[in-house]
Amino acid sequence: MTMVLGVDAGGTSTRAVVMSLDGKLVGRGLAGCGNPMAAGTATAFGNMRQAVESALSSTDPASIKGGVVGFAGSGILREPSASAAFADVFAGLPAPPIPVGDVVVTFAAGTPAADGTVLVSGTGAIAAKIIDRCQDRVADGFGWLLGDEGSGFWLGRAAARVAVRELTAGTAGPLTLLVLDALAPQAERAEGPHPTGERAGTPPDLTVAWADPRPDLTVGWAGGSGPAAGKAEGAGRPGSGGRAGLGGELVDMIAATVQSRPPLALAELAPLVSLAAAEGDPAALSIVEAAATRLARTAAEVREPGDGSPIVLAGSVLTSAGPVRRAVRALLEQRWAAAPVTVAADGAGAAAWLAALDLLGTARAAPLHSRFVGYSVSGGLGPS
Repeated sequence: MTMVLGVDAGGTSTRAVVMSLDGKLVGRGLAGCGNPMAAGTATAFGNMRQAVESALSSTDPASIKGGVVGFAGSGILREPSASAAFADVFAGLPAPPIPVGDVVVTFAAGTPAADGTVLVSGTGAIAAKIIDRCQDRVADGFGWLLGDEGSGFWLGRAAARVAVRELTAGTAGPLTLLVLDALAPQAERAEGPHPTGERAGTPPDLTVAWADPRPDLTVGWAGGSGPAAGKAEGAGRPGSGGRAGLGGELVDMIAATVQSRPPLALAELAPLVSLAAAEGDPAALSIVEAAATRLARTAAEVREPGDGSPIVLAGSVLTSAGPVRRAVRALLEQRWAAAPVTVAADGAGAAAWLAALDLLGTARAAPLHSRFVGYSVSGGLGPS
């Protein structure tokens, strides 16, 4: 039976699949970072090899008649040493796989179309125009220091900023409380509202109205009432060190925790924005709106106003159902009403579909697209 190999090598993990030409999953493999720009060629290509060998463990390599490998920084293969190391990963295959940019595979994970736009918001953010299944123009993707607006990092940093500002002012809405939970895991956590109305696990002098989280949720010293009391009693509290009051201590804790970790770790706070927005927290809702506006603007940099080609949403922020994706989708559909907006599915399956496309042609491969990108990655083999 003729098989194809698909590899989706990302900055976090590398996934490889072996699939038949009719879209049946035959084997799969998982390894670490496959981005040579992030991990170096030796590590990245070593992880590719591990993932591919796992995927091929129950398959005769001679049956692989085509393959596609998608990874960021594929331009590194212009260097002879990197090209040789990449070729060595697939030396046992009769047909060496074709390397392509990761955004090409990501676009194919959302549509069988040849042209369109892919908008990615994961840890970083980027948009790319795809023409004839090749990357054309790109926007953003500048990294956390210079861009990545609306990304997971951007959302997480915005959440941390809200927390320090609210605590400094003596208030703490749902988003701030979630940030405190995330950054102080050593604190005992409650399964639900504390019987007394205080939140179990918070510092002993901090009283919060946890039973009914509201946008005007306030933090004050025990015995006080509301932000004014919290500021007044906390401001002169002896022995607080650093900033005055417990609010100041918590601000210092957040700042110290955030700055002691890699900057991109802030992306871990991104899901908290969606949780708080679902509670109606104005601060979280404002962040969602700002992120969606930035992402839609990034897409507009590579897309003409009247373009009716597909838009594919990708990356953990946009593949997760929630307020950010809804807001982004609404803006995109408002601006490009005739364009279908889809969500990317499996990248490794999409790479395998691109390989099958070369062998089958568009007419035969297009109807099989959903079988390749929609197979179950957590259950048994075969399409879902």
